[in-house]
Amino acid sequence: MKPDLPRESRTIRRTCHGHKESDALNNAFYLLSEMTSACRLSTLVRRPTRSEVLQAADDYIAYFPLEQPQERARELREAVLTWREGEEIPQAVYEATRQFVLSLGVREPTGGWENDDGYQARAIDRDTDDAEPPEAAAAGVPGSYSDASKRAARLAQAVAGAVNLAGVLASPRSWAKATSWPSREHLVEHVDQLLSAFGTELDQQNFAAPARRLRALLSAWEPGPEVPADVSEAARDLLAALGIEEPPGGWDALEGPPEGPSNDSG
Repeated sequence: MKPDLPRESRTIRRTCHGHKESDALNNAFYLLSEMTSACRLSTLVRRPTRSEVLQAADDYIAYFPLEQPQERARELREAVLTWREGEEIPQAVYEATRQFVLSLGVREPTGGWENDDGYQARAIDRDTDDAEPPEAAAAGVPGSYSDASKRAARLAQAVAGAVNLAGVLASPRSWAKATSWPSREHLVEHVDQLLSAFGTELDQQNFAAPARRLRALLSAWEPGPEVPADVSEAARDLLAALGIEEPPGGWDALEGPPEGPSNDSG
């Protein structure tokens, strides 16, 4: 029997597709998925720093639109604050990371978290980067770390697009600055992307009703120099449901796009 050859140390996967929110979530997920066990960390060229893990959790708190993963990210952040740089990582950090990963639909490794060295999961990701397993697709559950990362990025991108659209529609001054206007189909498409991205979880989201109302109004409007009052109102309702607060001077005074969801976790 041939002895096992030493494996090459792993590096943390990163992606860059030019979309701020989706790239942040992709890379945050890849980093946090390494924090599920000391075994995984031991096979890395360099383990993540405390500040990197905090930033990854913050990215999920700021950009990810589903409540349960957001809450697990907050719990993870609290656990990481107990970790002193240069000391052993507390077991609470591993446990909180596992709960976070599970909240995204990723299943526990076959051999258990403690025995996961990262090589098997990486092999699964390579096999499923371009094709989701039929069983996972039918159940709507991510089949690997890569699947969960893509789903997180897709949701964040859909929310970002909806926020940008609704922000302009909510502010008559912002809309009035335009010298040309997008087509009705283009506006509706942004809302459709938001609605379709959540699949069977859509009706659990408090923005579902405002988004559908805005879509119905946009479907009946031919974009022009002025935004109808009911469209602006629906856009503001959608922004509120997505966690975007009304600016200090009110939407009527705003002349630029709104800020994204605030990270109030400290």
